[in-house]
Amino acid sequence: MYRIGEPESKRVEKLLESGEMFRYGKAGECDLFEAEWGKRLGGAQVRMTTSGTASLYCALVGMKIGPGDSVMIPACTYMATALAVVAAGAIPVIVEVDESMTISPEDIEKRIQPHTKAIIPVHMWGLPCNMDAIMEIADRHGILVLEDACQAVGGGYEGRMLGAIGHVGAFSFNYFKNM
Repeated sequence: MYRIGEPESKRVEKLLESGEMFRYGKAGECDLFEAEWGKRLGGAQVRMTTSGTASLYCALVGMKIGPGDSVMIPACTYMATALAVVAAGAIPVIVEVDESMTISPEDIEKRIQPHTKAIIPVHMWGLPCNMDAIMEIADRHGILVLEDACQAVGGGYEGRMLGAIGHVGAFSFNYFKNM
């Protein structure tokens, strides 16, 4: 669980005293967070949302995923992954996991159909998916990759930050998540 000390309390106090707690108008803290997180991810553009689920949904819509499209998701994930796909109007396609308990690149290859537009590898419990294999498959078939790093904030794979390897990444800073 979080340990909140004086530096964190002072930062919250400063924010409350500023009266600038919302994104609209003077969005200092939001802008600062987005810029700093983008730097940490290697220069990525970052936009905050209300939750990891909202991040997944917004990413899918931004990737122009919608009705008539199918999106591959792992059999082992949180329900938000499938819900975001359904909310975007697309169809979730369940893909088996391998011994890593993450989405199986071999099963991804078997399940690609003409309507497959995206793959959502989920780095569940901080366990990284085989992103090299997933990106190779996606690039070969012209499929977009939305990394769900909601349960792997700050994690890495082969020297790269999780959530910054695919075409788009989604994160959650909910206090129940492992960070």
